[in-house]
Amino acid sequence: MKRILKTLGRVNKVVWIVLIFLVVVRVFMPEGIKYGINWYMGNKMESYKGKIEDFDLALYRGAYQIEGLKVWEKVKNEKAPLIAIKRLDVSLAWRGIFKGKLLGDLKVDGMKLDLVDSKDNKKKQMGKGQDWKAVVGKLIPIELESFRMANSEVHWLNNDFKVPVDVVIDRITASATNIKNTDNSKELLPSKVEITARVQKDASLTGGAKMNILAKTPTFDSKITMDRLNVTKLNDFFMAYGPISFSSGHVSLLAEVSAKDDKIVGYVKPFIEKLDVVSSEEKFDSPKRFFNEISLASVNLILRNPNNKTMAAKLEFEGAMKGPEFDTWGAVWSSLRNGFVEAMKKKLDNDVSIKDVPKKN
Repeated sequence: MKRILKTLGRVNKVVWIVLIFLVVVRVFMPEGIKYGINWYMGNKMESYKGKIEDFDLALYRGAYQIEGLKVWEKVKNEKAPLIAIKRLDVSLAWRGIFKGKLLGDLKVDGMKLDLVDSKDNKKKQMGKGQDWKAVVGKLIPIELESFRMANSEVHWLNNDFKVPVDVVIDRITASATNIKNTDNSKELLPSKVEITARVQKDASLTGGAKMNILAKTPTFDSKITMDRLNVTKLNDFFMAYGPISFSSGHVSLLAEVSAKDDKIVGYVKPFIEKLDVVSSEEKFDSPKRFFNEISLASVNLILRNPNNKTMAAKLEFEGAMKGPEFDTWGAVWSSLRNGFVEAMKKKLDNDVSIKDVPKKN
């Protein structure tokens, strides 16, 4: 009996030692990992620096969280980051483990990406000069099975002008599933991608695609729609890069694009409804702006459909991914047909698929 009690006492000591060890690891490991990530992002990135505010483990579900991620150019400071993310959550994809694959699910909440354009190269911030795949590999050292993003936004900025340019896509919600094809499907495009967003805090943007994310070259079927963006909300952009401005009107875009083996095929259909370029109180501050606005107003007057007051065209393209050929004359004919023969329907044609991609030479 004494031996049994003595043995139990030793077992209890071992259990307590293990428990204490696990608690110590649980308490100090996150700080150690946080230090390692911050050291890497502060010393080993090429053109950028970065840091995280917090790192936490959720052992009960096989997950970890990164909070307050920021990345900025070394020549700038963290107050003007290229990218800022409130929270990253990486967890084990149990459905993959059950099939013998170590995969993860990634959730991104509150991402903000600022792309800065400028005539001065020192002020530009486009994410160039950095191996981002290596950086992501350090933050997420596990292959992903699914990806979800919420509450995110992307800005195109230019502060060279009196009125700064800020083109924004916000309220971004995106998802990608079956990235590593855990269902062992033999489909050519096994992964499903969906996205919804808002353009310039006005127009809705929706997109969907079927993809093979594991392919060596982009392989996908996609459809994208942007509905009724008030063009006056882009006047700062058009004045900076035109110069030109609008008094009223709405623009919608529809597109279908497919790609495979470094080849691409697709089309874009722009619809410009009830456009008004020159207002009665217009003041032209330069000959170039006067020429641009008068020319566009004339084209709009000639080509818009008399019934719905809409200019429209279908611009088709096909060929190599890096430099496809555009059917310019086809676009001109479609615009003339819309204006003088029959109004183009504002809907996807559903006539482009991966089967239409030109074969590789």
